[in-house]
Amino acid sequence: MCGIVSILSFEDDISKKLIGALERLEYRGYDSAGLAFIDKNSNLQRIRSVGKIEELRRRINKITIKSNIGIAHTRWATHGKVTEGNAHPHVSNGVAIVHNGIIENYQELKKKLLKENFEFESETDTEVIAALIAFHIKNGNNFEQAFKNTILELKGTFAIVAIYEKETNILLGAKKGSPMAIGFSEDERSYYIASDAIALSSLAKNIIYLEEGDIVKIEKQDKLNYTIFNSSIHMTKRNIIPNNVSLSDVSKNGYETFMLKEIFEEATIVRNIYNNFDYDINISDLDSISIIACGTSYYAGLLAKYWIEDIAQIHVDVEIASEFRYRNPVIFSNTLYIFISQSGETIDTLCAMRMVKELGRKTLALVNVETSSIAREADYMIKLFAGVEIGVASTKAFVVQALSLLLLCVKKQDFKIDFLEDLINSVLNNKYQLSHIAEKIKDSRSFFYIGRGINYPIALEGALKIKELSYVSAEGYPAGEIKHGPIAIIDENVYTIALAPFDKYFEKTISNTQEILARNGKIILITTEKARDHLHGLESSKNVYCVFIPDSDEPYTSFPLITVIHLLAYYTSKSKGYDVDKPRNLAKSVTVE
Repeated sequence: MCGIVSILSFEDDISKKLIGALERLEYRGYDSAGLAFIDKNSNLQRIRSVGKIEELRRRINKITIKSNIGIAHTRWATHGKVTEGNAHPHVSNGVAIVHNGIIENYQELKKKLLKENFEFESETDTEVIAALIAFHIKNGNNFEQAFKNTILELKGTFAIVAIYEKETNILLGAKKGSPMAIGFSEDERSYYIASDAIALSSLAKNIIYLEEGDIVKIEKQDKLNYTIFNSSIHMTKRNIIPNNVSLSDVSKNGYETFMLKEIFEEATIVRNIYNNFDYDINISDLDSISIIACGTSYYAGLLAKYWIEDIAQIHVDVEIASEFRYRNPVIFSNTLYIFISQSGETIDTLCAMRMVKELGRKTLALVNVETSSIAREADYMIKLFAGVEIGVASTKAFVVQALSLLLLCVKKQDFKIDFLEDLINSVLNNKYQLSHIAEKIKDSRSFFYIGRGINYPIALEGALKIKELSYVSAEGYPAGEIKHGPIAIIDENVYTIALAPFDKYFEKTISNTQEILARNGKIILITTEKARDHLHGLESSKNVYCVFIPDSDEPYTSFPLITVIHLLAYYTSKSKGYDVDKPRNLAKSVTVE
């Protein structure tokens, strides 16, 4: 969600690096941005703005910044409205901090600090952290000890970085539940603390991912040094690894948007996961599988349920992580618990996995970031090999999540990867038809996605994507259930996207579309070539637009259907003039509850 970047350097103008790193964090979703730095006269200065980083850059360009230490942030609002006063960094008595996460006991801490005559300017929980550090400094602690004392008092999830105007050569950070990395420039003249490696893609050659409860101190003396303390405040060491995120990973490579680039990568990344898939647990020995995830990842789990139960004949439950972790679920002994997260930092999925691990059950993570918290803490891990995904609305990650789960239950040597790649490419080559349809449907007040059997989870994914990108009501529903209520919403202003490949469900799904047409509804029918001779004149109706994909059987058919719904959502949003890479109110990685 929110993004953090901070620098302690021997250079004396760190503002350009801070802004550049913030721009690489835009994909996480944000509504305001800001930075704070200590100038050459040891004065703390702060600049904040609401809206895009371009506005922050404009304000910074009006002043001269000479500083070698600074912190910066993109905020996604949790406590308090979207205002400049609620934007980070927050300052109290010379202490400035940036913070990702939620402080659950901030009201209690704020009451304590109000009694000590501390004043507050914002509605946020974050400002309390800065004031608490200042409180401990006021009581005789140096900056480092005040920071450690503060961290011990906080309840909740957080990634925090702090600076203090009277100790200008120290940068402090802490992590609990939210990701944080330390970065080192190649010449060792700049050290960084950031919320992820993408922010440091052009800055840091090597990085360290902090572990749960870690505190880090970066200090400038004759050279830069860092010290890491664990949750018990004992010095510890963490592995230094290469920063493998390159500038090409975070560039559009000629595409007009990141999301379009990532949709067009769906054909190549299926080969990536196929070539790299190596998993040695025999699921045939299991009594059942439980898949736990959120959002798009949850729909990938629902899709896999059909495959695993059909092919491997193993019972599968699919759970929403935010519900699972607060229930008192029955945990079975011979069940594999699979946790899916593109970022590997999704807070509800991470907490659900920790709950299962505490009960001694085996956990498998499907993640796109192998250094993430979920990847590190799971018993087993399958890396998705999707590459960096910048678009907030997940596309290519959903494809490889689904394929990874499919490969658990099929023989790799029998899988037709060339055929699958060709199927997806055939849809990508038909993008102009989907762009044309998007122009026709862009003014629809709502969308209704239907499918039967394995097409139902794809309908859910389609509804989510158009909802995320076009800001209209959209619902995914099993086609056989529409007469049990949903058909009441059908009229001439509602488009139904019917997923009806020529399979065993085809005739029944077509019957459902006829019921919708009879009520003046409009249909986008997505089907396969074989269906052309079985549409009974449906394709000639003025209220029906047909999209034909190449013939195939399950499990292959699902993948071109996925690419169609992704492109349709993309072009609908573009035709409405929206920012497809950064849809409003959304964040790429949901790291707070």
